Amino acid sequence: MIKGLGKLTSIIKKDIVLAIAVALAVVSSFFVPPSPSYSGYIDWNTIALLFSLMTAVKILQNASVFTYFAGVLIGKASDTRLILAILVFLPFASSMFITNDVALITFVPFGLEVLRSCGQKRLIVPLTVLQTLAANLGSMATPMGNPQNLYIYEKSGESMGWITGIMAPYAGISFLMIA
Repeated sequence: MIKGLGKLTSIIKKDIVLAIAVALAVVSSFFVPPSPSYSGYIDWNTIALLFSLMTAVKILQNASVFTYFAGVLIGKASDTRLILAILVFLPFASSMFITNDVALITFVPFGLEVLRSCGQKRLIVPLTVLQTLAANLGSMATPMGNPQNLYIYEKSGESMGWITGIMAPYAGISFLMIA
C-alpha cells in the first residue's frame, strides 16, 4: 500500500498540471454528476482535426522538414534578432487565416528547431511567449482567426470585410507593440 502511495506521489510531483486537472474534474463531478450525456459535450470533429494536425506536425518533424527550413532561415537571416522577428511574425500573420491554435501548433515546434539549430536554446521561453502573444493578437484581425470572431461574424450577418475593417486597427496596434 505504501509503495503504491509513493509511486502516486511521484507521478503527481512529476506532472502537477495533470494532477490538478484530475482533482478539479473529480470536484466538478459533485456539482454536475457524471452521466451518459457527457459524451455529447465533446466536439469530436475538433479533437480529430487537432489530433490530425499534431500528427502532421510530428511527421514533418520526424522527416526533418523543420530542420531543413530552420537551416534555410538561419542561412538567409543576418542575425538572431531577425530570426526571432520572423519566428514571431509567422504565427501573427498565419493566425489570421488558420486560427491562433493551429498557428501555434505549427510554428512553436518550428521555432524550437530553429533555436536549437543556431545554438540559442536560452531564447526558447521568450520566443514561445512572444509567439503565443503574436498568434492570439494576429488572430483578432479576421473572422476565421479565432472562435470569438467567427461567432460574431456568424451572428452579425455582416461581411468578412466589415469584421476585418473593425478589427484591423487593433491588430495593427498589436503588431506595432509586438515589434
